[in-house]
Amino acid sequence: MIEFLFPAAVCGAAVLFGRKKKPTDKDQIELVFRNLGVGGKIGKEKQTFVFPKLVKDYPVENGHEYIYGTTVGLPDKTLKPLKEVLSSTLNKPMKLKYKKYLTITVYDVEMPENVPYSEVPQEKGWVVPLGKNLEGWHFHDFDKTPHMTIAGTTRFGKTKMLKNVMTYLIEHHPEDAEFLIIDLKGKLEFNRYRNLKQVKQVCGDAFEALEALSELHLNIRHVMGDFLDRDWNNVVDTTQKKRLFVIVDEAAQLTPDKFMAKEIKEAMNACQYYLSEIARVAGGLGIRLVYATQYPTADTLPRQIKQNSDIKISFRLPAGYASEVAIDEKGAEKLPSNIPGRALVKTHEIIEVQTPYIEDKEMMERIGQYVISERKEVSPTSGSTITQFGEDGVHEPESNPKIIKRP
Repeated sequence: MIEFLFPAAVCGAAVLFGRKKKPTDKDQIELVFRNLGVGGKIGKEKQTFVFPKLVKDYPVENGHEYIYGTTVGLPDKTLKPLKEVLSSTLNKPMKLKYKKYLTITVYDVEMPENVPYSEVPQEKGWVVPLGKNLEGWHFHDFDKTPHMTIAGTTRFGKTKMLKNVMTYLIEHHPEDAEFLIIDLKGKLEFNRYRNLKQVKQVCGDAFEALEALSELHLNIRHVMGDFLDRDWNNVVDTTQKKRLFVIVDEAAQLTPDKFMAKEIKEAMNACQYYLSEIARVAGGLGIRLVYATQYPTADTLPRQIKQNSDIKISFRLPAGYASEVAIDEKGAEKLPSNIPGRALVKTHEIIEVQTPYIEDKEMMERIGQYVISERKEVSPTSGSTITQFGEDGVHEPESNPKIIKRP
């Protein structure tokens, strides 16, 4: 009997005393510091290299936060690989930020993969929900940042995001929110909402868009004159309550191609000019541009629109180059391909969120009460003023602009 028990006892002792303690998140973080050489040299001769030192750590919602003191001025070339290596080493969602102290937040749960619109909290002001992550809900305020761009390949949430924006604004500002919708999927997504009292028009092609945008462009000039007479420079500081949202879905359909007829190319270029003008000068007047495109390039996302949109949203994109165009950094190409609605939001920083999901049926249940009597269908454009074009792009319309017609 002893012959059998003794080896078992020895083995048990070996397991008990030889088993290695599983490294904690803190252990792995500090191991990564050493492996990557994160830190800096101190002292008069700069001969002593010091790694970041833990100052404080405490539990947060869904995880734990670690605050490290480190040498002043950690460069981006150190921080970017540090975040990537930490994320893969810990195999957990995490956030890293550096401002005087190096703060690392490690989460013990994964990001939600589905967030119903019905769970969105109620917020005041001209805000819309961006989505939810492990830190909670995130919102965007159109009165602080008037223009927004959205990018993403088909079926990943781009159009749902536009419908989130529209629904939330109508629910919270039924008397003051107005919409001009340019639905370049042939009106398939937004035509069902054409009879809402908040919707001024739904355009389905470049010619309808040109007619609406040229009229809006003239109105902008009148509004600017009114603001000038009243010494106003920003609608936020006035008694004006209304806001007009110009929503463009599938904006790439406004990009001319060589094979197209002259008339359609001129119409598309004119639309891009007017939309760029809205982005450049109309924010202070109460007009907000929400510009969505499937695959962002320098042609499909005009420079004026991108530069004047201080919030940029990107769902999954097929390549890093497209992500750099959309949000000025790579990353959207790494979003999960099996989770629709996952997006990166770029403002002064980049955050990852799961955007709310809403079906058309729910959307109409929420805002259908604002449907008014049937409106007359907008007749196809038979003629419209068109901007004159030069070799360097689009210019202001001349006093006697030429007329273009639908071919």
